Amino acid sequence: MYVGEIRTQAVTVCVVRGGVDPELLDAAFSAVLAEHLPLRCRIEKDGEDFYLSPLQPGELPRLRVRPDGPGVQVEEYNKPLHLGGPLARAVLLTGSDEDTVIFGLDHAICDGRTATAFCNRVWQRYGDIQAAAGNWAPEAVPQEFPPALDDLLPPRTDAELDAYVQERLRRAEGAPVASLPYLAAPSAAEVPADRTMNTRRLRLTEAETAGLLAFAKHAGVTVNGLVGAVLLTAVRSGLPADQAGHRLSVFSAVDLRDQVALSRDAMVPTASWYRDLLDVPAGADPVKLGRRITEELRAGIERGDTVLEMQALSRLLRHPQVWPTSLMLTSTGRLAGPPSPKGLEIVDMTKFGLSSKWNPDTPGGPLIAQPTTIYDRFSIEMPYSTQCFTTEQMDRIHDHILTSLRDCADRVPQR
Repeated sequence: MYVGEIRTQAVTVCVVRGGVDPELLDAAFSAVLAEHLPLRCRIEKDGEDFYLSPLQPGELPRLRVRPDGPGVQVEEYNKPLHLGGPLARAVLLTGSDEDTVIFGLDHAICDGRTATAFCNRVWQRYGDIQAAAGNWAPEAVPQEFPPALDDLLPPRTDAELDAYVQERLRRAEGAPVASLPYLAAPSAAEVPADRTMNTRRLRLTEAETAGLLAFAKHAGVTVNGLVGAVLLTAVRSGLPADQAGHRLSVFSAVDLRDQVALSRDAMVPTASWYRDLLDVPAGADPVKLGRRITEELRAGIERGDTVLEMQALSRLLRHPQVWPTSLMLTSTGRLAGPPSPKGLEIVDMTKFGLSSKWNPDTPGGPLIAQPTTIYDRFSIEMPYSTQCFTTEQMDRIHDHILTSLRDCADRVPQR
């Protein structure tokens, strides 16, 4: 399995009313761990290779419970899944009116879709155990690992992989790629260890969400393309003047699960990506830019680039010029949200990836954006390192995006 130097964690956050029962949630969390062997493992290293090794029963993760309060969620965002330890975690933050439940899964064994399925399964099991009233009987524990993604993809020759790498190198030629400056870097050493990661959330109302969807449909652009364009214009607005002639690049996440024989909840990471390079001048039309993003992404998927990207990854990692990026975009589309057990109401859910390592010693880095629509409200999570980006910098990006999206929503033609 591939395990990078920079570890990432899929985080899912649920806000719940009605009073979560810690014993039921712990039992539900443990039940879902029992259903997937990778969730009951650690990552170990043998030479240059990594592999999964089952945890002992006493080493399996359990639900942690603590009171909610100012800064508590940020503290939890900064709790890593250490190499050699459990690959999943769950914490219940208790409040007076609402509780917050946070799940974290190591991206070495999951992707965004499986993280969502995991969350939904825990709440389903919570309801099942609750309804069983002490007569809950868990299912048989699987003892086999699901197949790795590499084993499910079509075989490629060395010549095919080398040709793809050369094509990626050819596309990377030209003007340099711009990235947002790390304005917080001079004071990075002053940031406490439990405050280095945070996320900035943008959320539209139901009416604004409906307006955005209607505008995109009327303009003939996908919502993903339109939002990607708005995000790129926000990046452009945050660049220094000396990067005015630089191109922007976007890495769009693509789920390969639908192309292989894997169930939706199999604990196997199947996310790939497509890199696009664009000229984005100040004042660019988001509709035209959004169409361009969508057309290029679709063409790349049809060519098989997103599959080749994974198969040629070890070769591509030797070439740093193919990796600079301005925007990392992971769109999960519309989600129904997890089922609310009896007596509870899950009123909000959000999800995002958190990185274990940023490098404030570099001049800048990409904006990370994860749009989704849950409970009929569109939102974007923008996780970031407080050692790299300042709060004011993220606020300006947030406000630019919000203004642009509201402008689109307000431009719906009247019938």
